[in-house]
Amino acid sequence: MSRSLDRSLWVVARREFLERVRSKWFLVGTLLGPLAMLAVIFVPALLAGRETAVSVAIVDRGAVAAGDPARELLAKELVAGLSLIGWIGELAPDATEASLLAKVRERKLNGFLVIPEDVLGDGEVIYRGDNGTNAPAMARLAQVVTAVVQRRRGAAAGISDAQVLRMMAPVRVTTQHTTGEAAGASGMATFIIGYVIMFILYLAIILYASNVMRSVVQEKTSRVVELMVAAVKPRALMGGKIAGVGAVGLLQLVVWLGMAVLTLRYRDSLLGLLGVKGTGGVTIPPLSIGEVTVILIYFLLGYFLYAALYAAVGAMVSSEQEAQQAQMPVMALIIVGLACVQIVANDPRGTGAVVLTNLPTSSPLLMPMRYLLGGASAGEVIVSLLLLVVAMAAAVIAAGRIYRVGILMHGKRPGLRELLHWMRR
Repeated sequence: MSRSLDRSLWVVARREFLERVRSKWFLVGTLLGPLAMLAVIFVPALLAGRETAVSVAIVDRGAVAAGDPARELLAKELVAGLSLIGWIGELAPDATEASLLAKVRERKLNGFLVIPEDVLGDGEVIYRGDNGTNAPAMARLAQVVTAVVQRRRGAAAGISDAQVLRMMAPVRVTTQHTTGEAAGASGMATFIIGYVIMFILYLAIILYASNVMRSVVQEKTSRVVELMVAAVKPRALMGGKIAGVGAVGLLQLVVWLGMAVLTLRYRDSLLGLLGVKGTGGVTIPPLSIGEVTVILIYFLLGYFLYAALYAAVGAMVSSEQEAQQAQMPVMALIIVGLACVQIVANDPRGTGAVVLTNLPTSSPLLMPMRYLLGGASAGEVIVSLLLLVVAMAAAVIAAGRIYRVGILMHGKRPGLRELLHWMRR
């Protein structure tokens, strides 16, 4: 690269960077990210602290049919069990389902629990209520009903409550992730950090690479690019635009990541300021310098690969509407990688993970995750990076040739044959 081209690229990159950083929307977007993270922490906790008690009617069909005192004891134990999870249970042995539905409709009840006659056999307990979509609440309800029914079954079989509780005690199972190089770490924590890194890379690459396309389309439609090309070579213009927008993305990403780490690490302290009891600290698995380096390298190479493709798309079209349609093939490439994340997470050393993390279109997202999960060696990372560098260089060269010709063209979008002709020129 000549000194004049290098200087022009730097000037364009500096212009793109300052133009975006000085915008009020950059400040708004940078602040909205941390505010959204704080809202995710505070809003659910505050709303949970203001939840009203759930009122539930209990209808035991067995007690009504047989008049069995033991069955009445089952219903009373259900009332006591519901109180342990903060619910208010009331016995309604003679109530009809129609009348109970009317009370739910009139908001006099949240729901009602119907106990069948053969509940001590294989009968199905049915709950109907306005909180039926609340999965955690339904899980707690199922635990209470299971504990009470099992105790009654044990009593009918001559088994004491202590023996029943002992048999129902859950078995503690600890899962640890290891590839044989260490004793093992928490499998869930390792997966979470790998998945979070993958998702952040996806957002960063797709957002800032598409920003390049929008910038190219805007300058092309406003004819500003015609003046710029008169002073700067198209190669320097495209390279500077990619570098400048990428620098803005890195700056914003650092702010968001820093705020996310601080918010999660000090979540309980922040909730304590509002008088809300936290649910325990979030342990963030530590990242080594090597792992951080791998993440940053894949972000930069992935960004340049997709930014070049998006720049070419912007040079091909003449309006924002055309750009939305023309970018679909490029977006599909990165979405395929996102859709295959579970393949890597389930078997980081499997054949599918190896193939996906060597494909240049998906390796920027999936190889950092696979490496964090211990599924890739240093040699495999190097091979993947070499393939990504080759693909990135090819994309930059092809995009540069398309950009050089297409940036000054207006009207009909070029076809595949015309694009190949531009790249051969």
